[in-house]
Amino acid sequence: MRRWTVLMGVLWGLAGAQGFGFVYYMGFTWTPPTDLRVVQQGHPDTVVRGAEFSGRDFTYPWYYGVRVWYGEAAGLRYELELIHHKLYFERAAENADILDRFTATDGFNYLLFNLAYPLIYDPLRVVGRVGAGLMLPHPETEVRGQAYGVDGDWRYYQFGGFGAQVGISVEPVGRGPVGLTGNLEGKFTIASSRFTIAEGYAQGLFMTLHGVLGVGLRTP
Repeated sequence: MRRWTVLMGVLWGLAGAQGFGFVYYMGFTWTPPTDLRVVQQGHPDTVVRGAEFSGRDFTYPWYYGVRVWYGEAAGLRYELELIHHKLYFERAAENADILDRFTATDGFNYLLFNLAYPLIYDPLRVVGRVGAGLMLPHPETEVRGQAYGVDGDWRYYQFGGFGAQVGISVEPVGRGPVGLTGNLEGKFTIASSRFTIAEGYAQGLFMTLHGVLGVGLRTP
């Protein structure tokens, strides 16, 4: 009986040490120029060199992120995160003329599983994280006069490759069992992604810096 009492006490203590959290954030992004390989039936493979993309982060549908986590107040956390990033082609150093339109207005979306580790420096909690997962873009393009994708049509979401992130955030140390929390975060993402275009695809490696500010709920 004593053993069961001790075991139940240990399990109760472990459960009490765990917590849950939810964060919603918005912010700014910057994506350096990249090369975009365009493969389209009836045309030679073409590389759009030095392609520049903007995020138009506060143009609807705006940039945002959502993250849920489970873990310790000062220890390992497990997180699931959706980053609704966007891409708008602006210009390129070479072969820009073949892209009449190249956007991911409804999202150049990252769906990531993260490992995070918070450290408490009262009254703040500093959280480092790494994550990896899937890219789920929604391309709306017109390449060499041939269009593909419709804004707002869910049927054009697709698997587009893999992405990853590293980041660090600062949040207030919570008081009480449940409460509001904030989130100030900087992150770096990288994705090798393929976009469907009419009669082909476009492939690129995208690296982005993010600066975000968010709010959420948490348990200790």
